[in-house]
Amino acid sequence: DMASLNPSNHGDHIAVLSELYSRHSMFPPEPPITQYEAKKIHSKPSGSGGFGDCWEGKFLGQHLVAMKTPRGDIREDQAERVKERVDREVKVWKDLRHRNVLQFIGLCAMDSTVYMLSPWMENGNAIEYLQKNPDVDCVKLALQVAEGIQYLHTFTPVVVHGDLKGANIFVSTSGEAKIADFGLSEMIIEDSGKNYSTSWFAAGTRRWQAPELVNADTPEEARRTTASDIFAFGRVLVEVFTLREPFPDTTNEVELAQRVAAGELPKRPKDHDIVARGLDKPMWELIMSCCRFQPAARPSAGEVVRRLQSLAAARDTRSDTASSHHTGRFSIRASVKSFGQSLLGHH
Repeated sequence: DMASLNPSNHGDHIAVLSELYSRHSMFPPEPPITQYEAKKIHSKPSGSGGFGDCWEGKFLGQHLVAMKTPRGDIREDQAERVKERVDREVKVWKDLRHRNVLQFIGLCAMDSTVYMLSPWMENGNAIEYLQKNPDVDCVKLALQVAEGIQYLHTFTPVVVHGDLKGANIFVSTSGEAKIADFGLSEMIIEDSGKNYSTSWFAAGTRRWQAPELVNADTPEEARRTTASDIFAFGRVLVEVFTLREPFPDTTNEVELAQRVAAGELPKRPKDHDIVARGLDKPMWELIMSCCRFQPAARPSAGEVVRRLQSLAAARDTRSDTASSHHTGRFSIRASVKSFGQSLLGHH
């Protein structure tokens, strides 16, 4: 425990812990991280959401981290609910280990609040990343997200994310998608008789929600399931290729709820650049299957992964073919030019 050590020894211990973290990308879950091991870099948060603030920090003196904490302006009567939400998020998040799931480093108590630490994602969320990097392969990025979802849905116990959207998918320095924000997630315990999550009834972002969640009148009906995650992923696919949120034509929450509840589907974009990014007919068919009105009719995460793998492979083949045609044309031109020069050389 760093707090019990002589301050003169802090530097040595932090250096050892930093080396271990660098090698294994893991940190012991107990005891909690102390203010000696993590520090905020700036005086203001780098971002804020409906639930909390996110600060950029430094961990063990050299690793950039995100430090997420509940908002400081919560009312006293909300404090218990906020604590429950943090506890739920940590309970779900702490054991997840997958290249496409943002890593949970640990909890840090500081300034009379608790921070959840994770690696800092320099590229921001998936949509910000794609806007700044138009040449990124959207199909491969979507496949990475689907593989992260498949991991959650086949974890023991099963994890329902509950709030999938572009803003909750981050991109690492190496360009890998990382699913984040497990504040509405819950583990499904098979023997509890519940095969769904009712955490935070009526919470979540309407634009990505499945119709059955919007149409729910009770917490039991508002069950977030693996099928509602797949619906949200269908919306995320549209977002990834168009770089726009679902239902971009309305800001009216009542109208939005009505359209989502009715199962209204987006119209297929035909813009050349959007199709070129990968939103072709087979991809649109996958989106439509993810967004089917009946939850049981939607594909599993495993099927989504297989279909995206197939689409990514076909895209690679087309790219290789186009490249070889271009190279072939270049070689022919070069040969003709060389032959012409040789003829000229004889004269």
